[in-house]
Amino acid sequence: MAPFSAARAAGPCTELPADAPIVRLAGVDAAGDPVLADGRSLRLVGIAPRQDAVEAARFASEIGQWRDRELKLVILAGSDRWGRLPARLFVPAEAPGSEPTNLAATLLRSGAVQRLPEAAFPDCGAAPAARPSAARSPAQAAPDLVGDAIDGHDIAALKAQAGRFVVVEGRVASVGERAQRTYLNFSRRRAEAGAVMLSRTQWRELQASGWTASGLTGKRVRARGVLSGQDGTLLEASSAAALELID
Repeated sequence: MAPFSAARAAGPCTELPADAPIVRLAGVDAAGDPVLADGRSLRLVGIAPRQDAVEAARFASEIGQWRDRELKLVILAGSDRWGRLPARLFVPAEAPGSEPTNLAATLLRSGAVQRLPEAAFPDCGAAPAARPSAARSPAQAAPDLVGDAIDGHDIAALKAQAGRFVVVEGRVASVGERAQRTYLNFSRRRAEAGAVMLSRTQWRELQASGWTASGLTGKRVRARGVLSGQDGTLLEASSAAALELID
C-alpha cells in the first residue's frame, strides 16, 4: 500500500486529482465500515458513526447498491487507529460537462446516514438541503443540524440517549473555561441539565469568530455530538462547526 501524501487529497470537492484511482467496493466489514475490493477499509468523511443495528443495516443496504461499481477514491489522511483511511468516494461524471458525485452526499440525501461536521475537512456538498435557521453562528458555520433536537434541560431524555450521536439544544446558564476543555452548561447545577464539552482547539476556533463566555451566557445554542460522561448528559461536540447560535 502506498503511503499517504497530501498531494493525493482533492482541493475543491468536485475536482478530482488527475491520478485519483478507480476502485470498487466489496461491501462493509464487521464494524460496518466500507471495504474496497483490495481490502482497504475506509471512513467516509462527513458521515456520522452508525449508532445501532438499524442504522448499520440501513447504511450497509444503501452503500451495497454501489458494490462492484467503478468509483474514484480520494484519500484525505493516513489510517486512523482502527486502520481506516479517511476518504471520499466519487461516482465519475456520466456526461461531458457534468461533475462527479460525492457518494457521501448521495447517502445523506437518501436518509441512510447522518451528517458529521468535521473541521479538518470541508463539507463538499455532503449536507442535505439546508432548512431555515433562526440565526447564524458567529463562526458563519450555520451547520444543517437536521433531526429533532433533545432539550438540554431534560435530564431523563439525555440519559435515554447516552452513547448516541445526537443533536442537543438548550440555553447556556454558564461557561466553564478550563485549560484543555470548555463547558457550555445548561444549568449552574450539574444534576439539573446537560452540558456541551469543547476541546481547547474548538473553543479557540469559536473565539476567533466572535464567541465569548460572557456573550454566550443566556443564549440558546444547538450542538451535535456524542452524549457521554458518567451520567450520559455531557455532549462532546464533534467540531466547532457543529455548534449553532440560535438566539
